[in-house]
Amino acid sequence: MAPAAAFARVKTALAKTVVDFQGRDLVTEGNDTSTAFSFTSLAFTIKGKAEATDEAAIVEVDLPFAAMMFKDKAERAITKNVTRALAAESAGETS
Repeated sequence: MAPAAAFARVKTALAKTVVDFQGRDLVTEGNDTSTAFSFTSLAFTIKGKAEATDEAAIVEVDLPFAAMMFKDKAERAITKNVTRALAAESAGETS
């Protein structure tokens, strides 16, 4: 999958993750293959960046110290949503 197509799916998965965590005010700034993002969830501002290359899709999240107890849960949710979004093409699905 081309990086731009993969990245479009990553952005969709990121938006789903924000909703899953009762987030709001998702802001993204970037281009066709990478973005910086931020959103608010449970009074925490969560920031990060996402990128798709020929080899991989990478999502990095910076959690505030007070939200570190949610780190594993957030990582699992992002991994699940991005994996499903990227696998959708091989299963013949479209978003």
